[in-house]
Amino acid sequence: MSRLNIVSGNILEHLKDKDLIVNSTNKYMIYGSGVCGVIYKYANKELLENYCKQHYREYMEVNEIRITPGFDLGIDILHIYCPQYYESKNPLQDLLDSYSNIFFLAKKSYKNIVSVSLGTGVHGYKHNEIAKDIVVRLNELVKVYNIDFTLVLPNEEIKQIYELE
Repeated sequence: MSRLNIVSGNILEHLKDKDLIVNSTNKYMIYGSGVCGVIYKYANKELLENYCKQHYREYMEVNEIRITPGFDLGIDILHIYCPQYYESKNPLQDLLDSYSNIFFLAKKSYKNIVSVSLGTGVHGYKHNEIAKDIVVRLNELVKVYNIDFTLVLPNEEIKQIYELE
């Protein structure tokens, strides 16, 4: 039975038995800051950026998803351009839609997904404001789509915010 797993640490430490890693990317699909930069670095930045440049000519739209090989990561990468809190008219709903879009697109080919909490870096969402709604949505999605989802949070303190919700 599919389930939501909430863990803490470095997302790269949680790739075992996963077939898809979620990358909250910039609209250009190039090496970025935070987790995006880490994913690009360990996938092989040059190979990944070249692949993106060859296959995607247009900038990404908010909540658009593109899947690429993960090269040196050994699993595919789902890139999503998440909404930015301060640019959205309905920020929480837009963020919840990000998760729904991930599951909808992944459902045919992937059964074990790993992701950080989307939007909580430079995109401006606050863990304590979104945790409850994110956990509710993820619990619904894992059941509907029969997909295991591992949510990786940066530390135990933040993990507890999501576990209490």
